[in-house]
Amino acid sequence: MKKSLLAATIASLCLPSFASSAADTTSDDVMVVTANRFEQPITSVLAPFNVVTRQDIDNVQAKTLTEVLSLLPGMQITQNGGRGQSSSIFVRGANSDQVLVLVDGIRMARSVAGNVDFNQIPLTQVERIEFTRGARAAIYGSEAIGGVINIITLTGTDTPSKTKLDLGIGSHNYQEANASGAYKIGDKTVLQLAAGYENDKGYNVHPQPGLNDGDKHGFDSRNASLALHHQFSDQVSGYVATRWYKNHYQYDGSSIYSGHQYVRAETEFNDYSAGLKYAQDSYKSSVIFDYQKQDNLDRIDKTNVINRQDQYHQRNVQWHNQYQLLSTLSVSGGIDWRQEQWNDLTGFAGNKERDNTGYYAIGLWDYSPVSIETSVRLDDNQQYGTHSTYNIAGGWYLNDNIQLRGSYGTAFKAPNLYQLYVKSAWSTGNPNLNPETSKNIDVSLHADYDIGSLAVTAYQMRIDDLINYTGGAPSYENVAGESKIKGVEVEADFDTGIISHQLNFDFKDPRDSKGQQLIRREKFSFKWVGTASYGDLDTAVTYQYHGKRPDFDAELPAYDTWDLALTYWLQPKLALKGRVANLLNEDYETAAGYVMPGRTFYTSINYQF
Repeated sequence: MKKSLLAATIASLCLPSFASSAADTTSDDVMVVTANRFEQPITSVLAPFNVVTRQDIDNVQAKTLTEVLSLLPGMQITQNGGRGQSSSIFVRGANSDQVLVLVDGIRMARSVAGNVDFNQIPLTQVERIEFTRGARAAIYGSEAIGGVINIITLTGTDTPSKTKLDLGIGSHNYQEANASGAYKIGDKTVLQLAAGYENDKGYNVHPQPGLNDGDKHGFDSRNASLALHHQFSDQVSGYVATRWYKNHYQYDGSSIYSGHQYVRAETEFNDYSAGLKYAQDSYKSSVIFDYQKQDNLDRIDKTNVINRQDQYHQRNVQWHNQYQLLSTLSVSGGIDWRQEQWNDLTGFAGNKERDNTGYYAIGLWDYSPVSIETSVRLDDNQQYGTHSTYNIAGGWYLNDNIQLRGSYGTAFKAPNLYQLYVKSAWSTGNPNLNPETSKNIDVSLHADYDIGSLAVTAYQMRIDDLINYTGGAPSYENVAGESKIKGVEVEADFDTGIISHQLNFDFKDPRDSKGQQLIRREKFSFKWVGTASYGDLDTAVTYQYHGKRPDFDAELPAYDTWDLALTYWLQPKLALKGRVANLLNEDYETAAGYVMPGRTFYTSINYQF
């Protein structure tokens, strides 16, 4: 593995890049919304920030959202095997439920009862991903301790008409068919459509000799989305949208205590949203209404016994305002309200519901060479009362090319309804849990030159009352004392000749209040992603190295993987694609006992017009 890491470092001198970063010299005109809830140039964002475009996703030929996220700085993925299996993320070592996941600026309903299952979000519906690292609770509220991921599916009224069709096959009898498009209806209206199908027969992700020999754990999905965007006047625009998907997958519940359990699971998700925007001179305002529902059903195969059946509901209203007081000073603020509901239809936990209302204000002062950003928020939670959080950040251009940045912020996370009330054979809720609170600090240096860019960030998170799952007596508890995660991130983006590339290193020390390394968190990772064009051939090569990390009663060894993607343009609008994932057939696990896929092949044909 050391040789592979050395080879990747050398190879990165002649291979390309994946995501736009805040230090990217080509990103001056990229507008983003996640960092401060209003549109701003990516170069004005003071927090560590990355953008993944639809083109980036297509270049690496990713099949899942977790494959895309795994390439980003500070990001670590764990997964219980292959496609469709449960997955978790760690951002800077923070838990999955300490990272806020948004879709078009709205929390995913799955967070009502724990972390989001990224395998269940159809990648075909994703237009762009915006990723902020560090505490943003003073802007977004609970869960935004380690960072914020905003998965954007909506376009706008200025989107040109386009259509994209994909058909593909691959290993494990993989099949896919996807179609998407945006269509101008007159000068002021755009209709956005997407639909997809995916099927993977899978393999035995959790082999247990004598218990589940011959089992395969597969996945299939059907999804669709529709949005209508309209420009009512020069000042007012709006949209209505709906998204749907229905997934089936299998997982293994076998154990020496319960015997063989082959579980068939089904998830159906519906989302309905509408929004209005108003812009007049120096004032902008927007309001969004959203309702989400997710149904989950697990059955034990052959016996057809219901293993789990529950529903998540979420209602959300957001009102955001921005005013440009001076050319150098803008202020914004608003209110967001959400109602979370978890219905345990198996009858053990019953129906649980709570509301949360948040009030926030943001100020941004930019007086070259100095910029300052401040934010404050008050959350009124039905269960836990009021919590206030704040953040202050500053940037100082030492010269035309080098900027020093720093920030300090507080955050909190209310226990989710699952942690409080679940009753099952695997876990018991604890209604006496306290919210987690944290203090976060970042210091970074960004150098931006014609030949490339470099960003080095040092950070520290101190988390009190960390909520931990205890496997011995399966339940949740607050860990007494202060857990601490500190680290350094390095991002580099530069050109060599006609080829550009990006790489990142992540060094961290994630420890609980007893000084023990946090479960499944690595101390070191290295990633490099590249895309390059040679005539009619586009190439993408990715490499990842992840250090050893502890798991429950086990230590997982370090591993590294290579992926290769090729796109050959038969015609300007017709492409033949091929991808090999885990090119060197690395044998590894990201969760103890769950085998990740070996070398996997995919091919597809893509038509765009």
